[in-house]
Amino acid sequence: MANLNWDHTMISTNDDEAVAIQLNRAGLSFKAGGEHKRWGTGNYLGYFGLNYIELITVSNEEKAKTIKREDGSAVYDAIRDYFAGKERFNTIAIRSDNIEETHEYLVNENFPVSDIEEGQRITPDGELIKWKIFFINDVIDNDFPYPFFIQWKGTDVQREESLRNKGIIKAHSAGNLIVQEAIFISRKLENDVKLWEKLLNKEAFLEDGNYIFKLGEKRLIFKQGNQSHLSALNFIGANEEIAGTQLKINDIVFNFHSKNIKKR
Repeated sequence: MANLNWDHTMISTNDDEAVAIQLNRAGLSFKAGGEHKRWGTGNYLGYFGLNYIELITVSNEEKAKTIKREDGSAVYDAIRDYFAGKERFNTIAIRSDNIEETHEYLVNENFPVSDIEEGQRITPDGELIKWKIFFINDVIDNDFPYPFFIQWKGTDVQREESLRNKGIIKAHSAGNLIVQEAIFISRKLENDVKLWEKLLNKEAFLEDGNYIFKLGEKRLIFKQGNQSHLSALNFIGANEEIAGTQLKINDIVFNFHSKNIKKR
């Protein structure tokens, strides 16, 4: 089975630059990523090692209005959030080291997956970035998106070295920040966990009444709630000024810790 890791988190914004400015003021470094011409969207990116956060918004409303779920499920949800005036977590991307094998597995498990496509965006300095990607053309529950799957060119070690050499992965003034945990709340907890177990081909374990998936050194935590959605990100490596604090921008919630918070 292909090796899976948590690649990045997509956050829907009304104005990606405005949100990036707020985060930069808090000591988190975000820069313009580029535009997705085919979807009419653009983004700002903040890297925390290879794991990064994408602030996505609509850059071409006319083009964005033509996008259907089958054109890219997560992007479609981000576009819907934009026109609804919502700023919140959208979903996460899962990185595979063999996207064809991952795709075949999910097809055999009867998930309504899209075809594997080549995605691309143009950076502000004109560099064309490419990747392989596929989506699941549905939602898990009302307003609860599926993750999507991605594979970048080269190994993780090669990519990280390249991104550091380009100054894209660098220290944040708020500390040596790492995104360690994603917190999901679910109104149908056990059903959703079973579905994610099938998605990831991995069993969750129970800890303090919550279900945990480990992906490398990172954790996806599922908790009982009154709705179903990604609700917060937990960071480690925060400096003394922000350790123990929470940053909230509309429905976007970041929790900062100084030390490793994982238990097992």
